[in-house]
Amino acid sequence: MPLLFLLLITMATGALSAHAGRDEVRHSADRLWRMDAFLAYAIFLGLVLLPTVIYFYVFYGDWFLFYWVDTERAPWAWGILVILFLLGAGSFGFGLGVTLCRASRDATARRIGMATLAFALAVWPLGWDRLSLVGSYRQFTRDYGLTAFFSSPAFPSGLAMLVIVATAVAWLVYRIDRHTHQST
Repeated sequence: MPLLFLLLITMATGALSAHAGRDEVRHSADRLWRMDAFLAYAIFLGLVLLPTVIYFYVFYGDWFLFYWVDTERAPWAWGILVILFLLGAGSFGFGLGVTLCRASRDATARRIGMATLAFALAVWPLGWDRLSLVGSYRQFTRDYGLTAFFSSPAFPSGLAMLVIVATAVAWLVYRIDRHTHQST
């Protein structure tokens, strides 16, 4: 799971979580971080997406960043930047969803979330020239010792993480939607 894919997934799940909690969002005067939908999304972000990002950064950092940077030069700095990007993408997605739902544009929030998911899936074929090979930045730039994606350990771990993230997203949206309909 490369960074751009996960950032788009994070934005989409934020918008879809706000859409699922649209009743609470529309009728609540609370600040964003005090809403139940946001708290549920923040827990999802912290327990599912953040560990996924950290796992792929730690074990496949250069591949995870599309070989754009050499993570060996300042690994802690790139790691912090990646986490900040993830948190920013989540806040942006949820904030956009809240803004649209408060303006009674629920369908637009849902469409944006679904379109962002489609863009996330488009990352794979568009970036396949870089994603098809797993290795370090040095191996990629010098074209030696790379492993094909489907033969590397990144494939089964990515597949497992994808199933976990998809299941968690479905459960998150379902629970937020059920909770907001029960409390109104």
